[in-house]
Amino acid sequence: MSLTIQAEHICLSGRFKRLSIHHSGSGIVCLLGANGAGKSSLLEVLAGLIPATEGDVCWNHQPVALMSLMELARTRGYLAQKPSMQFELTGRDCLQFFNVSDSGDIPALLIEKLGLSALLDKAYTRMSGGEQQRIFIARTLIQVWEPLMQGNALLILDEPLQSLDIRHQLALMHWLADLGIRGNQIVMSCHDVNIANTFADTVWLARSGELLASGPVEDVMTLNNLRRTFDCQFDFLEREPRGVFVPVSV
Repeated sequence: MSLTIQAEHICLSGRFKRLSIHHSGSGIVCLLGANGAGKSSLLEVLAGLIPATEGDVCWNHQPVALMSLMELARTRGYLAQKPSMQFELTGRDCLQFFNVSDSGDIPALLIEKLGLSALLDKAYTRMSGGEQQRIFIARTLIQVWEPLMQGNALLILDEPLQSLDIRHQLALMHWLADLGIRGNQIVMSCHDVNIANTFADTVWLARSGELLASGPVEDVMTLNNLRRTFDCQFDFLEREPRGVFVPVSV
């Protein structure tokens, strides 16, 4: 069961102004835009972590501002763009802080899908950047594991692919696509237009605090829209399943 996410003329001082969104249905939303376009700020507002200075964000017509952090955390997982950990904890310890299951066990599926077996007993401070990122992604998912497996979760992920190598990027995107098919909603930012073109069901294009376009991937991912979003010319190559965009000039 997916949420209806609605934002009416929301503003955040210095970041974006009079921005409106109406989104329902499961699957992956990819938020694309250049540096400083306001992507992270928008995701924080949609997640209920910071209030809009004007306008309301609602989930199923209920204002997020009126919901407690505990209510939000039951079904919404949020991954920040630059998470950090200052303590000498193992991967297992990092996850257990967010594990709400009665058994306290880390789900085998989570370990398998994110390749965590070798990281559970490894000190976080000795992990590579990509390994740390996988722990943080796992931490986000384990918090909402039960609704996630039921197809009732909302994942808001700010650049989840950063620091991941190509294999782990593809593994994560395939799993997120499967979770979307199960009924979950995934709203994520990224900088790879071809990841968005391949895996997204819906695309939002941001520029200078505004949404230039939003809608089904096949309608939004056009050469003109990408040029306006990134100030860059693209070519399009016909490839299965959805083609490939190639930046050619600035």
